[in-house]
Amino acid sequence: MFNLFLTREPTSGDPIFMVVIILAIAGLGTLLAFSIIKEFKRQREEKLATNASLGIVSKKNLVSALDEFIRVYRLTNEATVFIFELSNTNELIESFGKKNELFLREKLLGNVVRILPKNTVFSEYNIEDGQYAILIRGRVSKERLNQFALYLVETIERPIAVPNMEIETSYSCFMGMAYYPGQAISAPDLLNKAGLALYMHHKMTDQRFCVYSSSYDETEKDNLVYYNEIKTAIKNKQFTLFYQPIANYQENKIVGYEALIRWQHPQFGVLPPNKFLSVLENSGDILWVGRWTIQEICMYYTEHVDAFKDKDIFFSINLSTKQLLNEKVVSEFSEILRRNGVSTSLICIEVEEYALYEKYQSIEKTLKEFVAKGFKLAIDHLGLDSNNIKKIVDKHLFMIKMTSDDILETKDSFVNARMLDLLVDTCKQENIKICSLKIENKETIDYLSEKSIEYFQGYFVS
Repeated sequence: MFNLFLTREPTSGDPIFMVVIILAIAGLGTLLAFSIIKEFKRQREEKLATNASLGIVSKKNLVSALDEFIRVYRLTNEATVFIFELSNTNELIESFGKKNELFLREKLLGNVVRILPKNTVFSEYNIEDGQYAILIRGRVSKERLNQFALYLVETIERPIAVPNMEIETSYSCFMGMAYYPGQAISAPDLLNKAGLALYMHHKMTDQRFCVYSSSYDETEKDNLVYYNEIKTAIKNKQFTLFYQPIANYQENKIVGYEALIRWQHPQFGVLPPNKFLSVLENSGDILWVGRWTIQEICMYYTEHVDAFKDKDIFFSINLSTKQLLNEKVVSEFSEILRRNGVSTSLICIEVEEYALYEKYQSIEKTLKEFVAKGFKLAIDHLGLDSNNIKKIVDKHLFMIKMTSDDILETKDSFVNARMLDLLVDTCKQENIKICSLKIENKETIDYLSEKSIEYFQGYFVS
């Protein structure tokens, strides 16, 4: 029987043949999973060995050392905890690769170890977020602690040579600190307050580090909980994009989509941006949001490329002031699009009221760079004001957005009606599209179409 099975020609419907195929696939899957686990374990052991050789302990050992210190001295001695966060590790990985980033980090940690005072514990804190902690035991004046904090930041941000490349790069960091027993009398409380100070430093970018203050408990403790949840949400991929269509109603076609971020919260369900964007702004994670959004759009576009074929579709995204102040934003977006084989003309950058950004020369420069790279540019919520209308000339804008309420109000105002006519005429001369938001019914579209409004976006259009 066994020999007969070997010599006969199997068919796709043969149950024995199917069992063999399934077992073979399962075996390959098991081998692949085993290989992945083995490689992950190897990398983890390699990192632990490196950290051990540098004298960097685990967070558990840090807490044990702090608990022992508090138990022995019982408020009769002092200690200080610093928590610092390497804020640009992802950018370094994207630029130089994971292996080179690990090399750079090892060099950085070695530099930190060399400047640590005696009787110090240096530990991992939240390694996935690039966070490390330093415990200094013993009485040290606030002045000397501040001097050390400045020296620590300078050491962390000192340029390091990239292996096999004739260039140097550097880490950037945020740092918070808290004191025992003046600000906390238990290990968990001291670490939490240093963590709160670290969070506050994300908001105080004009400072080199941040020292905990009791006022933060009243104003920021809830935000810190949200901040930690958001960090987890990023790791667990809980953010998603909704795509709201923008339509040319007269031609009965969709011309674009606005990408709207939502948080699929495990407890509260789908949360809108007003529930979390301010925390992302304060923490600096808003910069991650921009890069993630571009990457998600690229994936969505390429997955549905057949549906978009031969259609002049664009995707619009909103950028905040902090995002536009990032000098690397144009190059970062351009590189993501290049890697995915997607044209920059697919993306329309939306800014709130262009006039707000004129006082920032760096933002105006960034917007010009976007246009020069082929991105589309739009102004959201342009007011009907003659000064605003003049400012759109020669800005190479693709689109202007206004709410339907603002436009409908021109019915009852001769001055506003004239301003709308002026805006429409100016947009025609500059080849700028006008998009009306918050469209709730067909009557609104009919009226706005008479005013030469071309694009529409809102519940009725969706």
